[in-house]
Amino acid sequence: GLTGSPVNLNQIPLAAVERVEILKDGASAIYGADAIGGVINFILRKDYVGSELSAYASRTQEGGANARRYGAMTGFGNLERDRFNLLASFDHLTETALEARQRWFASTAVRPDLGGALVSGNTHPANFFFGGELLNVTAARGCVPERGVLQVDRNTGAPLPLLPFCRYDFTRVIEIAPPSKRDGLFVRTTVQPSRDHQVFLEYHLSRNRFTFVSSESPINDFTGAGPILYPAAGPYYPRQVTLPGGTLVTPSGALRIAWRSTPLGSRTNAAESTEDRLLAGAQGEALGWDYNVAVMHARSKATDTFVGGWVRESLVRAAISTGLIDVFSGNALDTVGQDLLAGTEMLGTIRSSRTKITLWDGKVSRDLVQMAGGFLSVALGAEHRRETLDDRPEGVLFTGDIIGYGGTLPATRASRTVASAFGELSIPLARNLEAQLAARFDDYSDFGGTTNPKVALRWTAAPALLVRASAGRGFRAPTLTDLHLPPVAAFTEDRVDPARCPGGVSAGPFVDPARECGSGFPVRLGGNPDLVPEKSRQWTLGFIFEPGAAGSIGIDFYSIRVNGRVGTPSLSAIFDVYGAADRVGANGHFVRFPRASGGGCVSDLPGRTPTPVNVPCAIDVVIDTQENRGNFTTTGFDVSGTLRLADRPWGRFALQGAGTHVLRYRYQRSAGGAYFDNAGRSSIENDFTTIPRWKHYASLRWQRASWELGISHNFTRGYLDSNEQAPRRVASYETWDIRGSWQPWKAATFSGGVRNVFNRAPPATVHANAFQIGYDPTNTDPRGRTFYLGMGYQF
Repeated sequence: GLTGSPVNLNQIPLAAVERVEILKDGASAIYGADAIGGVINFILRKDYVGSELSAYASRTQEGGANARRYGAMTGFGNLERDRFNLLASFDHLTETALEARQRWFASTAVRPDLGGALVSGNTHPANFFFGGELLNVTAARGCVPERGVLQVDRNTGAPLPLLPFCRYDFTRVIEIAPPSKRDGLFVRTTVQPSRDHQVFLEYHLSRNRFTFVSSESPINDFTGAGPILYPAAGPYYPRQVTLPGGTLVTPSGALRIAWRSTPLGSRTNAAESTEDRLLAGAQGEALGWDYNVAVMHARSKATDTFVGGWVRESLVRAAISTGLIDVFSGNALDTVGQDLLAGTEMLGTIRSSRTKITLWDGKVSRDLVQMAGGFLSVALGAEHRRETLDDRPEGVLFTGDIIGYGGTLPATRASRTVASAFGELSIPLARNLEAQLAARFDDYSDFGGTTNPKVALRWTAAPALLVRASAGRGFRAPTLTDLHLPPVAAFTEDRVDPARCPGGVSAGPFVDPARECGSGFPVRLGGNPDLVPEKSRQWTLGFIFEPGAAGSIGIDFYSIRVNGRVGTPSLSAIFDVYGAADRVGANGHFVRFPRASGGGCVSDLPGRTPTPVNVPCAIDVVIDTQENRGNFTTTGFDVSGTLRLADRPWGRFALQGAGTHVLRYRYQRSAGGAYFDNAGRSSIENDFTTIPRWKHYASLRWQRASWELGISHNFTRGYLDSNEQAPRRVASYETWDIRGSWQPWKAATFSGGVRNVFNRAPPATVHANAFQIGYDPTNTDPRGRTFYLGMGYQF
């Protein structure tokens, strides 16, 4: 990936893939010291002759997440006869959105069955602050539940019909998966001037477009410029409010509001990225050495465009101050109010970024010496690459005036170079025993040099038994974005200050309940130039037993330790775990307002009791930038097997499967802290990371003449949920898929199938991710039963 970011597999043209290699042992000298858990290597075609067309379509039973894919590929020229080959392929994919409301298990964040509700105090109609209380004119009639505006306890999810204000279930309006379009073009020409030499030129272009929808803009003080006030003289001012239970309140003065710009609709972004890569190289044999050299230049450009729903805080503040926007009743705005609100909207492209990587590398290998067990072989190589990052926000982002986007956001430019050298020796110690010694040296312009060795053994203990082992060290430098992206301001969902409102109960008259007892807090995201690289140690031990052509079984034990893992803690971890142990600082993630010179805090509201000296000031900002979060270790084993039955008149069967069992997954919340075991549970303090003990995939395939049928089973074992106060068991998750194909003649193939035949919904969990709650998207598939058809035709 560019600038060290994860590889985007959507860029790879599937029609041009010849095969996929999977190397299970990590820290490869050839592929890079950051290959800690192994390598997946896509080998692209270079000698395809012919043409083919393909089409694919899928549709979910419950709507959303439908897909269409079209592909075309052509190739001509035989390397042996014509001395050249030209291959070109094109791929187009369109996917529709999957909205949260389309799946019952994701349609609401109010989950009393799970003991909580992910809701917001910014509502339409607006909450407002008066007399030390948060109020809403619709509270007496139960708010507006048909729009997700509810009276609900955020800590339990239970209804609270006497609550004097409302909360908004914004999860109901967001998307689980965005609509997207992807186009890919791949061209490769290979010329073979002689039997021993080939030169090649390869170009790849990928264009991706996504539309992201999030909840409507929350209208509140996000920039620190002060509360947003509705004037006392406004025509929609609530002169008298009846609260639940019949209490009458007569507000006075300008009212501080917590509103949501629902009349403008959801915040919508159109993101587009274009990535291309030009690769030229040569390979062959010279002077007794096999060689492969190449030069590559890759670019990525991404833009972010506001399509609707985003507003500028300064303009909203001014529009609300006119009093002509009805924020209190929840009724449709009149023409004047709608026009005023529309005038606050920010549209157009607001950010673009570019990354580049220029790389050359070369590898040579040969057999050196004949030994008793075979040839002693060597491979040597070198690599040099330069990475650049150029992030360009539009001028409006410098002001931090767009609600919920990122605060003051300056432009960022960064670059680095990496020079590497590596070598491997294959040593036949005996006829049935082979050793591999490897080492890689990387010199980073921003982190210095690092050397990482690896040793591996392969022992053919018997004709049917292969035993293998490896051990090595790894190194992963933080990406340029991890290091240099500027601080970005955002806002949390409703949270509670654990020091000033412990357990959701105000600590005293100095507390601002509208802010500190269940509201959003400013949060600072972004890069961290003080990051240090991740370092790892790993080893594997396993065997493959293959008594004959009918089948095989393999088991590989692994152990991986990573020091200084890079990442950001979840907001739940910061408030509910770090904040519970350290109410004042949350392990360095809370920055609180300073003390006032005359006593109290500079954040204290006028007319309220000053904060006592023994009580911390209010939270100014929550720091959630990239950090080195401590170490983690994991051990377990991978199992794989195949069974092929002899051909029969009624066809032939093949059974295969692969699974992973995690024995241990121990991690630190922060550098130097205690270790916790995440194996077999979901952990809130580990960012809702779920580590099931066991996962497997198994399939049974039948073939006869032009027909093929298959059934497969995907299984994830259940685990303990994140809620440690009331531990519960998340059910195991399994899906069955069926597929079939028919090849009526050699050139044509028709296929189809059903994924998740029994329409299994994800099991309930307190897992929260990207403002979703109730299911775990990392280990389940929210699409449900999905039907698909495909066809291919070769010329």
